[in-house]
Amino acid sequence: MSTHIRHQAAPNPDGCRWCGFDRPHGWQYLPSVGLHQWGPPTNAQRLARMKARRNARKDTR
Repeated sequence: MSTHIRHQAAPNPDGCRWCGFDRPHGWQYLPSVGLHQWGPPTNAQRLARMKARRNARKDTR
């Protein structure tokens, strides 16, 4: 089993639901989702991304 890391840092809380990329997004491809356009992240994704970004800032201080 392999692990695929898309982002070195947590994506923007308002990034794409599927891949985390910001707008302008266009069409992106992911093996797990396929070809997709930007989709709004869920509230749970937004919260998790905000917490991850906050924790990353604390680690660098």
